Amino acid sequence: MSELSQQCRELLYRMMWQTPEGVVDAFALCATREEARRLFYSAISLLSGIHEDELELFNLESFDDLVNAGVSSDEDARIFETQWNGARVIGWTTRPLFLTPDPTLIARWANLRADLAAAQANSVISRISGRGY
Repeated sequence: MSELSQQCRELLYRMMWQTPEGVVDAFALCATREEARRLFYSAISLLSGIHEDELELFNLESFDDLVNAGVSSDEDARIFETQWNGARVIGWTTRPLFLTPDPTLIARWANLRADLAAAQANSVISRISGRGY
């Protein structure tokens, strides 16, 4: 399992971006919350062609915010949690926008997606096996 860099642990911010196709989770490394806010607005505006005043951005959260709000036993995975039902994660980042080249962040997301796909496949196999097919 990939581990996040110390830089991610200290500088990571996530902000949600509502698009017509659904929510995008944007990630960036910034020294302050205000710097992160400015980066998200300017970068997403540039990428989308939508004026900053018209963007639907919400939930600016730091690494610590995300870890403290999350419930996964793997604290690094908590940065990708998006929905919960009690102590169970029911939503994960599915549409990330990485505004950083930090390879540990991208690798951690890829590992998480692989783990979730394997768990889903195992669940299907178990159900099929239990029915005698």
